[in-house]
Order: sequence, then structure tokens, then C-alpha cells
Amino acid sequence: MHKKRIAFAGLVAVTAMGFTACASGGSAADGGKTTIVWNMWAGDTASEQKLKDQMAVAQKLVGDDITIELQTAPWADYFTKLNTNMASGKVACVTGMNGQRLAGYTDVFDELTDDDLSTMGISRDAYNPGALSVMENGGKLYGLPYDTAAMLLFYNADLFAKAGAPLPTNDWTIDDFEKAASDITAKAGAKGFAVSVDEFQWLSLPMAETGLQPVDESGALDLTNPDFVEAATRYGDLVTKLGVSDAVPSASDSAWTTTQFENGKAAMIIEGTWMASTLTSPDLGFSAGAVRIPRGSDGAYGVALGSGYGIAANCENKEAALKVLGALSSPDVQSVIAQQGGYPAQLASQPEFFTALPDATRDNLTQAFTAAFEGAVSQRVTDQWTQVATAMPNELVSVYTGQATMSSVLDGLEQRFGK
Repeated sequence: MHKKRIAFAGLVAVTAMGFTACASGGSAADGGKTTIVWNMWAGDTASEQKLKDQMAVAQKLVGDDITIELQTAPWADYFTKLNTNMASGKVACVTGMNGQRLAGYTDVFDELTDDDLSTMGISRDAYNPGALSVMENGGKLYGLPYDTAAMLLFYNADLFAKAGAPLPTNDWTIDDFEKAASDITAKAGAKGFAVSVDEFQWLSLPMAETGLQPVDESGALDLTNPDFVEAATRYGDLVTKLGVSDAVPSASDSAWTTTQFENGKAAMIIEGTWMASTLTSPDLGFSAGAVRIPRGSDGAYGVALGSGYGIAANCENKEAALKVLGALSSPDVQSVIAQQGGYPAQLASQPEFFTALPDATRDNLTQAFTAAFEGAVSQRVTDQWTQVATAMPNELVSVYTGQATMSSVLDGLEQRFGK
């Protein structure tokens, strides 16, 4: 989905249970029950509790004959552990997968057939195509999304008022964005924007300006497309030339951008819809809102993101795993996700997300979400995209600190991973 702060990105590392194989049969110790292990990422106690609350609902749906066992790891460690389990053939029966990483992990999962969906009581019509696409690769469905996401521009309305700048709108252009960022930096005692080292937190503006993705329609890495390089350079210039953002101090400090915003040091940031409740909360101490990503000269452009769960190819009890996946993908659990502040993947549950929002932000976020998802296209990735995304932060820091140019960084990434 979502990579998340609670599900798609840069979570604070905490001690987590290690990953184990999917237990597929009963034993005397568990009274003959089948245990299905569900592996998922969670970076803090609150995130893990949300998963436990979802699991409690799913457990009631599958009944007493199956026990769901949740095991988690922080996002920063999740794929390392998954790679280890892949090598040993011990991937958990139900395994979480970020849609932007799926291309490199299709061997982990069984393809979900129409018969499988029928067994789970799940219909393709329950999702919009953009939501399902995050768990598809090469025309095959490898899992079911639990959420769907897009990127938004969040803003501190108090800093805009202090600078005498008009608030952002869903029709904003990138030129509008840059002017406001400059005005706030000059007049409000804060930076107008905070750049990021996270992939879609920084890629969104260059994509919006050009209507291009870093992977072309043939599936090849396309970071050196001249138009994309120019737009990406413009993003780096927000630090090095316009001075409307400070440089991210460290590639490992993926929470720096949101901290700048939450502390009132930056008036705008780009983050995912999964952060909407947090970044517009009244607890921030200032009025905040969100709009879609500013558009380029060719109109608005955005991608649909998300995460989901699949059935491991090594699972010894696929029938039980399908029951668990069906329960975790049920309308009942989708409703829990909505109440928790996540944007559900299934269309019928999405209105519950908006109902659960505070009165003060409901109208603003409803309009922002509607605009962000309108016309959103599927994100394209290569088999090497995980490596590309992992390498990006260090390279971006070197751009922000003036040690490298955006052009050289993008060229270097394509040389390394554009195979």
C-alpha cells in the first residue's frame, strides 16, 4: 500500500517476533487445530495492535478449527527476513506484500485463481481495477489488497496565513506550489516544503510534472528520460537553488520529512493517503489540510499504490490459508481498517473511512481523496525495483547536499539496475 509509515514506509525499528514457517497441521499441543501463520510488517506497538484487532475479527470468521498466528517485523527488516525464509522454503502461509515490491517476489506466492476467489467468497467487482492491480504482475493475481493509496500534498494552513499566501487547491500547478513555498520561506519563519528520500514521497512531483513514471510502458527502467531528469532536477533544486527546503540529514532518517511538518518547520510535504488522519490531526497544534499532487502542464497525474496478502507457494495447507486470507479480506475486516484510519481496498468499505474522520477535516480530505484517485494509473515496476528503491535514499542525500547532480544519480541508478 501502501510503503507505509504504518504499512508502506520507514518505520521505527522495534523488537519483533521472528518469521517462521507456516504451520499447516494440527498437533496435540493445539488440540488438533490448524495454525496458519500470518506475517506482516509493523513498526511500533500501535501498528501491531491494529493488526491484532483485524486478526481478532478474522479469527471469529474462520472459526475454532483454525488458529491465526500473527508474526511481525519492522518495515526496515521485513524483506530481509522474507528473503531468508525464501531461501529456506519457510515463507509463512499468509504473507504481506507491498505492491511496489511484488514484481521481485512473484515466486513467493501461488497465483490466485477465480476458483480461489470463489472459495474465499471474494469478488473482483468488490475492488476497482486500480486497487487489484497492485497485487497483479504479468496478468496474474498474486494476492488481495487490503488498502489502496495515492500521494497527497499536506499543508500547514497557519503558516500559509502567516505568509499571506492562498491555501493550496486540488487544481494547483507546480508553479503555484513553488511560489507558495518561496513566499512562506521568506515570510513565515519556516521552510515552505520538506523534501524526502522515500520513493513516492519524492517521485510524485517529477511524475506529476511530466506524466512519466521511472519505468516505461515496456517495463524497462527509464530514469534517464530527459523530461523526467529535468523534472527530477527541479525537485532537487527546491533545496539547492530555491532554498525552500532543508536537506534531509541522513538516508536512514526517513521520518525526517514528517517530523519537519509536525513540528511546524515545513509548511508542506508529500505523503500517502495512509497518513491523512495523522497529518491533519487537531493534536498537531495547527490547522492542516491536504490536496492532490500539483499538476504539470499536461494535467493531473498520479499512481495507485497499496499492499496486500498472498498465499505462500510453500504453504502445506492452502485450503486453510485461503480461509484466513478470505477472512482478512472480508468486509468485516475492511470495516475495521476504515475505522483505524486506513483507506480500504474494497469499494463498499471506503465510505466508512470518511465517516470516521473528524468533522473538521472530513470535507477537505474527501475532496482530496476524490481528486487524487480520479484517473490514477497503476504503478509500473521492474524486477529490480526493490533494489532501486533501496539505493535511492543515499543518492538523494548526495543531491540535496550538493555532492552530486540529480542527472548523475539517475544515470548511475539506471546503469546499476536497468537490466
